[in-house]
Amino acid sequence: MGSKERIDGYDEKIIRTLSENARSPLRDIGRQVKLSASSVRNRMERLLDRGIIERYTVDVNWRKMGYDIQVLLQISSWAGASREIYDKLLDYEAKDERAFHVTQVYRTSGPANVICIVRAKSMEDLASFITGELETLRGIERVDSMFLMPVPDH
Repeated sequence: MGSKERIDGYDEKIIRTLSENARSPLRDIGRQVKLSASSVRNRMERLLDRGIIERYTVDVNWRKMGYDIQVLLQISSWAGASREIYDKLLDYEAKDERAFHVTQVYRTSGPANVICIVRAKSMEDLASFITGELETLRGIERVDSMFLMPVPDH
């Protein structure tokens, strides 16, 4: 499958199925998309080789892990500083064993140059991240926060 080749309906169905559950057995995916398990495996390998599927991941319930504070931070920076801030926040994303986690980082256009999602165990931990970590980054002009509310149980 060359880089110019398009994905077809089978590939899209496989991607949708994996998006819902990345641990789906090949046999189950094959039944859903009406292909053999070996055909599904070959297609998945091609999608990986082409970079369409970048990785398989897990959807974590951070609140059940004790990270009850979840906040979206919109960060405005000086001209030319957004890339450095973005890279620094990506470094935080990779670090473990903290009372806070930066779980997603995006460069954006508009009033904010960078948006990130931070998960913290307490308000003190979140304040420590914002005042102790973010305030040390060169180029940050403004930080706006939006707390992510828990989804009510049905």
